Amino acid sequence: MSRAQARLLIALALALAASGGGWMAVHWLHWPAASAPPMEGLPSPWEPWLMRLHGAAMMVLLVVVGRVSATHAQRGWRLGLRRRGGLWMLGALATLACTGYLLFYWVPDDQRDLWGAAHGALGLAWVASLAWHRRRPAP
Repeated sequence: MSRAQARLLIALALALAASGGGWMAVHWLHWPAASAPPMEGLPSPWEPWLMRLHGAAMMVLLVVVGRVSATHAQRGWRLGLRRRGGLWMLGALATLACTGYLLFYWVPDDQRDLWGAAHGALGLAWVASLAWHRRRPAP
């Protein structure tokens, strides 16, 4: 993988973690609490902007991962390097894309927090696995 591709992938993963984590902090923890008084159950004005950033970063990430899969992942597969980790990362990313779509369009409001928490936990695990995959020396 080229250095530019690696940097772009890491930047997008960080943007996804920051926007998703920021949304969770604003939505569930009502942070920053001092910035505005509670709005009696209404969502924070930050929520839609964080979700827009999150969705945009995910769309670009899917394109970058498609490009990386055509070169980096295929080369690693042929050489037998980090297969389990690569499969986990691709499978988790596909699951995140699907659950994100479901959260946006299909999940009923009464189930949204549960699905959102599962989506967020998987997303954080994916970002951590990306860091582990990147730092781990090849066998």
